[in-house]
Amino acid sequence: METVARVGMILGSVVISLLTTICYVAVVWRLDRYEREPVKLLVGAFFWGALPAVILAAAIEIAFDVPLGALGLANSSLIGPSFIAPPVEEILKALALLGLYRMARSEFDGILDGIVYGSLIGFGFAMTENVFYFWNATSGGGIGNWLTVVLIRSLPFGFTHAMFTSCAGVGLGMARYTRSRKQRWVLFLLGLAMAIAAHAVHNLMLSIDGLCFISLLSDWLGVVVLLVIVALAWRRERLWIRTYLPEEVVAGRLTQEQLEALTSRPRRAGNTWHLLGAKGTRAASTWRRLAQAATELAFKKHQYAKMGDEKGNADRIEALRAQVTYLADQYDIMTTA
Repeated sequence: METVARVGMILGSVVISLLTTICYVAVVWRLDRYEREPVKLLVGAFFWGALPAVILAAAIEIAFDVPLGALGLANSSLIGPSFIAPPVEEILKALALLGLYRMARSEFDGILDGIVYGSLIGFGFAMTENVFYFWNATSGGGIGNWLTVVLIRSLPFGFTHAMFTSCAGVGLGMARYTRSRKQRWVLFLLGLAMAIAAHAVHNLMLSIDGLCFISLLSDWLGVVVLLVIVALAWRRERLWIRTYLPEEVVAGRLTQEQLEALTSRPRRAGNTWHLLGAKGTRAASTWRRLAQAATELAFKKHQYAKMGDEKGNADRIEALRAQVTYLADQYDIMTTA
């Protein structure tokens, strides 16, 4: 019976880690209100966190644990998690952010994208890490101990790795429209330093008896701060749409009514559902594609205003204008038929 119970807990560890990760990723996906990031980049960010970052972090941390243990330090179990794991893990996760920024800078629009990509990397890392924690909890203490570990790591501490890496994402997002290379590095490294500090406080407080509540408070304070930053980013992105798309209305590519709908997420969604019921899936899909293309056009025009013809912005703007014109014509045909 004990063997059967342990097998059940091991399988449950994998399933619960996967399901909670899906839920958290869905929440972050909804944060990206106006212009969704390419799925392939999101998947790449997630899997970097779930596999290479975890494997490399484990190897490096084990390499540090050996000399610490050999020195016979009484507090070696505190030093490793609190002062070695945070910089190792956050630097490895931040490498994916830098890679995305270098390879797909045109898709990196600012702070919100940094939070989204950082969260995906963090959730990938946490998913794999949780499987091992849950697995270890099955070896002693019974179902009660295993369930306690599962609930604590999945619920109150479920967002921690995403929150840590998002700090680095905020730094990179702030650096996005800075022309000075030195300032870009300073902003990114400040964000990375915040990620390491938040991670270190979390681990340190967990390692000291009776101070777990401080870890929990600091983690959720970080989440609240990030949510405030997200709200400010929404406001900023809405301003980009209001600033750069009226020109397209004057040129006849969009209508004023469409522009007003684009600046309101509820109106965007409401228009989709209305079209789905009144005109069918094709009309609803056309509206979603039009909204995505028009929003991307606004963001690309903002990039051009800030950074010039970086990565072929001018050509991309003209291509998006042509796409918006085509989709708007199709939308008119479908909605007036």
